[in-house]
Amino acid sequence: MDAMMGGAPSEQLATILWSARSAGATLIISRGQDPAAIRLLLDEGLVRERLGHLVLTLKGLQRRRACAPY
Repeated sequence: MDAMMGGAPSEQLATILWSARSAGATLIISRGQDPAAIRLLLDEGLVRERLGHLVLTLKGLQRRRACAPY
């Protein structure tokens, strides 16, 4: 995966999920993330594409809450 993020893929996914920003009532992630990590998020059903954005799904929101740093 991305050497800049470091750590195991699950740690990288947790970091990406936690970095999601609010866009109204939804949370979106940046397409600037590692393409392999984005593909993994899509394959696992944690994000989906909507109107050109990567939006967290219900499963993604639950995983994001589970990996909260506090």
